[in-house]
Amino acid sequence: MKKLALLLMVFGISLSTYASGGNVEMEVSSSIVCGMCKNTIEKGLAYTEGIKTVRVDVKANKIYVKYNDSKITEQEVKEAITKLGYVADDMKPTKEAYDALHGCCKADGVCE
Repeated sequence: MKKLALLLMVFGISLSTYASGGNVEMEVSSSIVCGMCKNTIEKGLAYTEGIKTVRVDVKANKIYVKYNDSKITEQEVKEAITKLGYVADDMKPTKEAYDALHGCCKADGVCE
């Protein structure tokens, strides 16, 4: 009986750890203008360690990111977006990253 109780307790802890898994979802407001922006962001973040999924909504100017918070922080996700040349909430991209964007992807007033 004690073995069964111990086994169930260990199994329960394992399941709760697996269920949370450190996965967090965040929504980021950005300076997305077009479909090319969407592709740049999705591809640019796709291989970033700790990022699980990225979805860009061009019409809403939002980026939805699911990430493992034991591998990357919310701040690092935003920094990765700004390195691609886009705004991430209140963080602006560097002028160099912004200038590297295709002409159609440059939102007015981003780096002024």
